[in-house]
Amino acid sequence: MKNQFYWTVVFLMISSISGAQDINLDSILARHYHAIGIGNLLQVNTIIMTGTIIQQDVMPAKITRMRPDKYLMEFDVQDIPGLQGYDGQTAWFTAPWSGNPKPQVMPDDRAKDLRCRADFDGVLYNWKGKGHNVELVGRDSVEKAPAYKLKIIKKDGGVEFYYLDAARFTILKRVFYRMVRGQEVMVENYYRDYQMVQGALFAFSLETHFGGQPYNTLQFDTIQLNQPADASSFRMPVK
Repeated sequence: MKNQFYWTVVFLMISSISGAQDINLDSILARHYHAIGIGNLLQVNTIIMTGTIIQQDVMPAKITRMRPDKYLMEFDVQDIPGLQGYDGQTAWFTAPWSGNPKPQVMPDDRAKDLRCRADFDGVLYNWKGKGHNVELVGRDSVEKAPAYKLKIIKKDGGVEFYYLDAARFTILKRVFYRMVRGQEVMVENYYRDYQMVQGALFAFSLETHFGGQPYNTLQFDTIQLNQPADASSFRMPVK
């Protein structure tokens, strides 16, 4: 019995080591989909997230998302309301504190990020069907947590990197680049405080670094699923 127990333990250790060495992109993504509860998320048609943006000041914020790719963010800057929206075709914004109260079409580099945020199921789900290319770059770490590093070449030509927790297979960090005054600047999103909402997993805290420096933190208080939403609110207003 002792010999049988010994060889059983050895077999399990070898299998574990082999599995760790043989892990590939497909198995990583399969575990990621399972971790975020993709089966439940696919049954969701709207997501309404309310909370605050912390950036020198604390500003209320509300994000409404509608399947398949509509996104609207409402927020205040010094008590002046602003909007960022995407209706599936046009990305737009308002910034009345800048002196121009009119809705404006978003520049292409910012629009790419908004389109990514509007992807209801996340850029990694059905990536082939969306026209992206994903590859496993290797192993890395995010704040000392072991992670798998994925490179995404998106259909629109943008390149991003996603770091997935090697133990939980949740997204720890997203890295992409934005042109600012003719220079390429690195943007990092850190996803924290994951919680289950009706069987689907969401990060309740999103910390953004710009050019290697902390920029802001979006902290959600509530996330509601399948609540009524007005499809017309995602379109750029005429006035």
